[in-house]
Amino acid sequence: MKILFKFTICGLLTSLIFPPFFLLPIGFAVFPFLFFLLTNNSYINKNKIFHFNLGLFYGIGLNFIVLIWIKQPFSFYTETNNLSFISLLLIIYCSIYYGIVFWVLSFIKNNLSKIILMPVLFIIVEIFRDKFFFGFPWIKFAEAYSSNELLLALIYFFGTNGIGYTVILLFLVPSIIFIYYTKKYKNNFSFFYLFFSFFVIFFSTALIFYKNINTNDNQNESFKISLAQLNFSLKDKINNKNPEERLLKINDIINDNNSDLLVFAENDFPFLIQEEKELELISKNLKKNQTIILGGTRKENNKFFNTFITIEKDNIKFFDKIILVPFGEFLPLRNLFSFFDFIVGSFDFSIGEKERIILTSNDLKILPIICYEIIFYENLLNKNNIDSKIMINITNDSWFGNLSGPYQHFYISRMRAVEFNKPLIRVSNNGISAIINQNGKIISNTNLNEETILDSKILILEQNNNLVNYHFAIYILFFIFGTLALLINKKYND
Repeated sequence: MKILFKFTICGLLTSLIFPPFFLLPIGFAVFPFLFFLLTNNSYINKNKIFHFNLGLFYGIGLNFIVLIWIKQPFSFYTETNNLSFISLLLIIYCSIYYGIVFWVLSFIKNNLSKIILMPVLFIIVEIFRDKFFFGFPWIKFAEAYSSNELLLALIYFFGTNGIGYTVILLFLVPSIIFIYYTKKYKNNFSFFYLFFSFFVIFFSTALIFYKNINTNDNQNESFKISLAQLNFSLKDKINNKNPEERLLKINDIINDNNSDLLVFAENDFPFLIQEEKELELISKNLKKNQTIILGGTRKENNKFFNTFITIEKDNIKFFDKIILVPFGEFLPLRNLFSFFDFIVGSFDFSIGEKERIILTSNDLKILPIICYEIIFYENLLNKNNIDSKIMINITNDSWFGNLSGPYQHFYISRMRAVEFNKPLIRVSNNGISAIINQNGKIISNTNLNEETILDSKILILEQNNNLVNYHFAIYILFFIFGTLALLINKKYND
């Protein structure tokens, strides 16, 4: 039990490198200590199931803190408040992947092979977790860099999985140095990996300086933007309380606003949209070249959609959410999980079928993103929208409460701006709303649970090329180092 406790504590400490804590120095202690435990004789001699359990306990320690907000949706109703323990299932599920990492490492006897495989395996299980079942790319080691504008520049070059790899590699450098200067392991392979580790550090530093020195400020247009963070009560929205008052407030804000682009949050429109005429009053009263973005629920052919509404003078366009939240917007096995009806509702949302691109009357190409779709970095861009000029993410983070959830969602969104090299407008009903440029710089932002209208300007670049089509190269690196580690393990068993 003592060794299980050690791995749990390592997981708890690892959680502190994630948003909103960002205590990166802890990683330089936790990961070398993990490596020490993994190579300790009392650990090595245990059976494979025990190795898996160590990883599971490490994951539970990590995810218990990182995902502590997951219980919040249960607290909105007395009928579900006593069911918050169900949220532990997601924590356990995400922790299983770390159990797999430690289980795989138990087959590796050579310490150098283990240290080569550790960052590779940690990121590979993240990738599998992103894709299995409904996918959950929320907990990524790349997020450790998301508060630092300089370090975050690396996601432009390496992608989410690439910088996640560099995070763990960097934390393991003390162990790599120890291995090299231990005579038993002082061979060409250990020298090569030590050299590679320092090469990654220096090369990354050079890329950071290059990205910041060569920032493209060649804009063709400057847009005046307003963000409406209305902080509507979530219970009022769910119970459809005072919809007329909320609509009147939205109309007053629109009538008093002179920005080129005014953005509201997800599902701020208080009525079910069944026909465009319900929005025509807003459309007719708009000024020329003024664009309103508004979230709402739309019904068409007996299907319900979570919709991103673009309203211009005498012109209304819809984009329906494509990546839905399981147990939030649709209920798998509804007969079995009927007690979730209080949270999900009595009907399921349908998956949108429209292309993820909106072109405004002033030729601004918008990449529309609704709520947590923004965490699915591999599913947002395609050949039809990769040249979009700006991203707009509307969301409602009230479900997360006041814990770490809203901050994590914000910083994950910030990562997309740099990774896709596109300015991001993010509006949440209760915060955090922000305007972020393509370098990850926060131009302006609101506070959590604040009711405000945020006015600012944003520069739209004439060219905003990105490297997302090359980020797959990290898989080649994983294959090379995975093969190298196995060869070393075969040749030099401890």
